[in-house]
Amino acid sequence: MALKFLKPAVAVVTGAVAGAVLLLTAVPASAANPPYDGCPAWALCLYQNGGGTGSKAIVVPPAAGGNTEIVRLTKVHFLNGDLANDQVSSWVNNSQCQIEFWDDPYGELHPSQVDFASSWQWGAKADYDASSSHYYLNDRISALRFYCP
Repeated sequence: MALKFLKPAVAVVTGAVAGAVLLLTAVPASAANPPYDGCPAWALCLYQNGGGTGSKAIVVPPAAGGNTEIVRLTKVHFLNGDLANDQVSSWVNNSQCQIEFWDDPYGELHPSQVDFASSWQWGAKADYDASSSHYYLNDRISALRFYCP
């Protein structure tokens, strides 16, 4: 009779030990995130490094319905605490909004639009690192203009 209860208990203990061994011998995960990782739906993510790497800043656009909003990157920080102004090297747009990217050193939008993302183009990306043909735009974005249909 005691053997009926002993077999399941031995199986549980054996399984727990095997699981602990696997857990302790598993190869540690890489510290770096995959490119363009972790950008939620309905957001624009700005990345500090090219190729959607490095720290990111998550910018939530205005609600849909024809709203226009200007966001100055002098008030936006990457998750590592660095200011996003003139530090953006890549981005991904997971919103439905049209976005204009501006080089805006004086705090007024003047004719220096440096990039554009069309509305309804989820997952649109841009990269300004040294290997990109748009490398000259690296670290120039300082304001965003959203139009959300």
